[in-house]
Amino acid sequence: MARSSTTAPPSDEELACRAQQGCRASFEELVRRFQTPVLQFLQHRGAAAVAEDLLQDTFVRAYVNLSRYRSRWRFGTWLFTIARRVSLNDQRRRRPQSGGAAIESAEHAVPGPAEMAAAADGRRYLWDRAARALSPDELTAVWLHYVESLSTREIATVLERSSMAVKTMMFRARKKLLPLLEELAPDGSAVNSAAAAARNRALCV
Repeated sequence: MARSSTTAPPSDEELACRAQQGCRASFEELVRRFQTPVLQFLQHRGAAAVAEDLLQDTFVRAYVNLSRYRSRWRFGTWLFTIARRVSLNDQRRRRPQSGGAAIESAEHAVPGPAEMAAAADGRRYLWDRAARALSPDELTAVWLHYVESLSTREIATVLERSSMAVKTMMFRARKKLLPLLEELAPDGSAVNSAAAAARNRALCV
């Protein structure tokens, strides 16, 4: 009796290498995998009103610069690095709007599908408050660590900082967020459990 075999789907890095060789379908699959995570990343960097435009810009730049990608790099890290630079360029163009004004405008922007999904399970309010408490780089580091599960080294690549600088940044960000987490759930609900988990990890990354 013949045994049924299952083929594991290609990794992001394998798809990127195929895309480099001209396989459009491979790049389209990468877009499908990453469009929601990158969109949420851009929205929480204070660019909710233009996040979809920046998302398209990110993928266009990734496609144009595919020849620079190396298979030893994690594709997600490479892509988030591009997204951060696209976001920074947009922020420079939109100045002199202050950081506080940018957050305020993001809060009143019409939410996209990804933001609505986040609101449904209670995370949107938490991240909006985090945006008020943290610097842009701190918010980026926390998001990439807890939402995208990037390592300290990968976050350092995205932020163009040293690993030690990222560890210090994460430690400071957690100290700022612990009172916020406890304030949001003083009755011991799920968010308060998150505060306890964050407290347990406050000294390591």
